[in-house]
Amino acid sequence: MIRILRSRLLIVFLCTLLVLVGYLLLSKNKVIGSNRESIILVSEAKHKQKSISEFSNESKKYSYVSFDNLYENTTLYFGSKIFQFGHVKKLDPEDKYMLVALDGNDASRVCKVKYTDSNFARNISSLQENDAIKFYGEVLSMDNYINEKGRQIRRPVISANFIQLKLNK
Repeated sequence: MIRILRSRLLIVFLCTLLVLVGYLLLSKNKVIGSNRESIILVSEAKHKQKSISEFSNESKKYSYVSFDNLYENTTLYFGSKIFQFGHVKKLDPEDKYMLVALDGNDASRVCKVKYTDSNFARNISSLQENDAIKFYGEVLSMDNYINEKGRQIRRPVISANFIQLKLNK
């Protein structure tokens, strides 16, 4: 009787282990690889990309807007051409957006930047989290989301027209 009980417990244990391993493998790294760093490889649209010197004349049409002004008066800036500096906090290559912390890498001052591969400067081959960038774009809307503390937060959404790496001088 004890042998039958032991063999049944062993079979139940092995089945449970098999189900657990199957779940971890099929979860597409959402459980195992959640700390994986995102990288955008920019190489597909090199012929459509502009160099910094080619964009310099067009960049004169853009004006700097502080995060406070942009956040408080977003509706005033809808459709306006602005530029900003910041650090990439999160990349989403599938949905083609990045979260960029503005004003000194402050995590509470984040905007959502939508992009296409042709928006990057020609000299950028890849972009990853914590890279310092300068971007030019048009203000689209406000994005509402609930943060990890359960608070509803608003952030500006900008459609990028040109993105370059910011050189620290």
